[in-house]
Amino acid sequence: MMKLSAKTRYAVRILFELARVSTPLAIASLSEKTGIRPRVVENICAQLRHDGISTGIVGTGGGIRLKIPLGDISLGRLVDLFEGGVAFAVCCGDKANDCPNQRVCENRAVWREVSAKIQAELDAIPLESLRLR
Repeated sequence: MMKLSAKTRYAVRILFELARVSTPLAIASLSEKTGIRPRVVENICAQLRHDGISTGIVGTGGGIRLKIPLGDISLGRLVDLFEGGVAFAVCCGDKANDCPNQRVCENRAVWREVSAKIQAELDAIPLESLRLR
């Protein structure tokens, strides 16, 4: 079974909530509406802002709002942002060079190809298509 981290799942919930409104939402409001602790919401929103998905507005009436529409944000982008992409084996991810068998392993190419294909499929799924109306 492949599972996404809570952070990725929470990011989707936060983005769906932001898409429901046209005005910025405060962290406290996002926390209340999503049931996610404020500190976690704040951390996720910081990553979303850094990636250009959302923006923060300071001052009265400020908060977090989407910078781009849900239709332009793919599930793959969130998996890449919060999970570091899809890697079915250690040799497919950041620690690829740690494997002592990398030069002779016949499976490495298979797992890299599978990981790349799944990432491509996730990249083709816009969040808007997942949102319940």
